[in-house]
Amino acid sequence: MLISFTVANFRSIKDPQTFSFVASSDRSHSSTHCLQTGNKAVPRLSKAAVIFGANGSGKSNFLCALCVMRDMVLHSNRWLDGELADRYQPFLFPQGEAVPTEFSIDVLIGQTRHQYSFSFNGTRICSERLLVWSTAKAQRWFERCFDESSNMHAWAPFSPHFKSPVGGTRRPDLRRALFLGIAAQDCAQLRPLMDWFAHGIRSLGADEPVERSALIEVVRHAASKRRLLDFLQGGGVRVSDVRISRLPFPRVEFEHESTNRPLGWIRLDDESSGTQRLVGLFAPLSAAIEYGHLLLADEFDNGLHPLVARHLIRAINDSSDRSRGAQIVMTTQTSTLMDMEILRRDEIWLMELNDSHMSILKTITDRASPPRLGEMISTRYLTGHYGAIPQVGVAG
Repeated sequence: MLISFTVANFRSIKDPQTFSFVASSDRSHSSTHCLQTGNKAVPRLSKAAVIFGANGSGKSNFLCALCVMRDMVLHSNRWLDGELADRYQPFLFPQGEAVPTEFSIDVLIGQTRHQYSFSFNGTRICSERLLVWSTAKAQRWFERCFDESSNMHAWAPFSPHFKSPVGGTRRPDLRRALFLGIAAQDCAQLRPLMDWFAHGIRSLGADEPVERSALIEVVRHAASKRRLLDFLQGGGVRVSDVRISRLPFPRVEFEHESTNRPLGWIRLDDESSGTQRLVGLFAPLSAAIEYGHLLLADEFDNGLHPLVARHLIRAINDSSDRSRGAQIVMTTQTSTLMDMEILRRDEIWLMELNDSHMSILKTITDRASPPRLGEMISTRYLTGHYGAIPQVGVAG
């Protein structure tokens, strides 16, 4: 489960910005919206969070940062010259290109907490560190930092709890590759963290098309087909059946009905954009709930009616099996979702640009005047009480 994620000097984000799933002391919706971890340091984590903000405020950049971190962990050991530079996308205004990009993630896998961080620029990995809590005290399994004077990485001693595949006092000179990705190939201790990066995160873009092969597999199995139909019907789509038409090639079609009377079949490509978005959400959302994954959904309600979006948030938080640890981070501009009937206050995040065009991320409770229980948050948000709204009609 994700505890927190921090990014600095990436796209519109210059200063470190931290997102956290750690639940506050607020007891509202705690039985449905919070995961009980069994860990004393982080006893409760939220299941969902929604990031609100104006166009161009950096919401998508923040989700992209976590995807880039995942990509580097999984693939940097195979990159050719220039591929690291492609991932280095610093803050473009003054001083951004002079400092590294920094990523840091804190995750709970079973009862073991991992805090992994690294920094990099266009030519090399600048630093890398892994802290592990298998007890109350942190263990620094490995740490390195690039030393300009020697033009090499300076390594701290490996933890005695870490059985490094490198062994002895030898340290690899990895300029463009992360040690985690290299070492995990031969180190069973690192496999849980690598598996979390490989299989525990799924992203869904704002305009991402439906994954046809996955949808066809869903329709081919009676149980998953039924869940898909229930999901669509729960979202207000009046379909009664779904099938695979095989001529001239496999394609998915939905049967529509009126007052329990079938009307006919419509191809997925001919469905509305909102229906296609719902279909596209089904597989990643179901997988997250079933396997305990982290889902990153950019503009998750793109094309959806606000009531359907509210239904989806309720479905995420009210999923019957909460022990698997499913979590979702969503971005949206639908202010009506700022409602304490469906979200806790610590699940409402705001992203805005400051006067230096830097993205700033905060929870709504971090504001100088945080909302009170029962307050109409969406109304006060649109009047500018919490910030993070566009300056409409202001020129120059």
